[in-house]
Amino acid sequence: MTGDDTTAGGRPARDDAAVAGGPRAGDDDPGAADPRRRRLFAAGAVVAAVVAVVFATVGDGVDVEADGLRGLLVDHAHTAVWVLLAAALGIAAVAGRWHRVAGWVATAALVLYVAFLAALFVGNP
Repeated sequence: MTGDDTTAGGRPARDDAAVAGGPRAGDDDPGAADPRRRRLFAAGAVVAAVVAVVFATVGDGVDVEADGLRGLLVDHAHTAVWVLLAAALGIAAVAGRWHRVAGWVATAALVLYVAFLAALFVGNP
């Protein structure tokens, strides 16, 4: 931002870099990623990917007979949730910090997990 940091109404001016997920005012070196954080995100991505592979090949232990959309959710959504979590953590590892896109992917995983749980327990005798 340049010049006055307030709008005509006295509110703080919007920091477009911070809104876009870029560097924020006061960061020492916003381009430098924390290597420890990057390793933790990468480790989480690997663990989530391993869980996804196990669920895809061995199964997730859910044995419910269902067809249609409910069957699709029960059979595949749990694995897809772990794939999305691995992707979110992978994005964060590449960025070296939790990134807005990683948040969107993690939110999609949460929504899919809720749909999976609903398909699993709603209408199940």
